[in-house]
Amino acid sequence: MKRFVLGISLLIALANNLSAQYQPTNFLNDVRFKKITDGTSSTFKAPEIQGTPYLEDKFSPGRVMMRDSSFATDIALRYNAFSDNLEFRKGDDLYNIDPRTIVKRAEFGGRIFECLSFYENGKINNGNFEVLTKGKAALLARYTIKFMEKEKRKAFDDPKPDRYTEVQKFYFIAIGDAPAQKFVNKKGLLELFGVQSQEMETFISKNKLSIRKDDDLIKIVAHYNLL
Repeated sequence: MKRFVLGISLLIALANNLSAQYQPTNFLNDVRFKKITDGTSSTFKAPEIQGTPYLEDKFSPGRVMMRDSSFATDIALRYNAFSDNLEFRKGDDLYNIDPRTIVKRAEFGGRIFECLSFYENGKINNGNFEVLTKGKAALLARYTIKFMEKEKRKAFDDPKPDRYTEVQKFYFIAIGDAPAQKFVNKKGLLELFGVQSQEMETFISKNKLSIRKDDDLIKIVAHYNLL
């Protein structure tokens, strides 16, 4: 009887594990999405605009973790830094996914993105961050691209067309479950380390690390996570 009960328990556990693995079709049915009609965004058409709203134009195979901890695998994804949304391709159809509603984490193109809370202009918002390293403190990168409208023609100058700006990259630190905070210089970074700021300053100076380089910042935050 005990063996029978154990066998039933194992079957239930296996079934639960399998049910947590989504396929692209189920993902398409379950996730909240909006079909993209023009290949770039739901508002602006690609042929009329210079530049790109994407961190990388091409789609990369990956997977996403839903907020209920289930996974969707073999998903073609890319990140739209203008809208701060993920985009998902199935066949010839493109879909715009607002990860703040259902997607917790996405892995594609050698990158990891998570939807996290962060401080902005004195308020707490939610948005997408690339996770560069993670422990008790996480080093995060946030990307933004702006849209600039066509300029009026000026004498002797050709007007600039509708265009997307170059991507801008901002660094954030999230400690524990607290909202992520942006830093723009060494002083701002050290303030986020609190009582361990002096030790961190010594480590940065001794190793001649820069807060402008991903590799150096990863070393800095990895050291903090060991303290």
